[in-house]
Amino acid sequence: MRRVYLFCIMALLVAVFIATGLNKYSLANEKAITKAKDGYTVEELYTKKTELKGKRVSVRGKAVRFAGGIMGRNFIHLQDGSGQKGTNDITVTTNQSAKVGDIVLANGLMVLDRDFGGGYRYPVILEEATITVE
Repeated sequence: MRRVYLFCIMALLVAVFIATGLNKYSLANEKAITKAKDGYTVEELYTKKTELKGKRVSVRGKAVRFAGGIMGRNFIHLQDGSGQKGTNDITVTTNQSAKVGDIVLANGLMVLDRDFGGGYRYPVILEEATITVE
């Protein structure tokens, strides 16, 4: 019984570490990614969020985190070297896949203040995106 209890605690801790993004890759010390033609940088998506709300926008970035098959979609976190903590990472939902480290061009619907519950709240997110791995 004690082994089962310890195993459950270990599994819970692993899930917490994964969910909190301790495996995130960061672009902090890398060269910035080239901005998409007719697109925006990650930071610009945050600074222009009010005017872009409800519009389809493009952004190019490096996939720094991928979570597949959650609520019928994949979640990709992109960074391009712009912005500071809080404005340097954009989450994209899509039915397509990418690997961590891929350069991705994403075009999706700009949504503000999206709350998926369970602590997963996004002030800015691109939903229903199509992506191209470059």
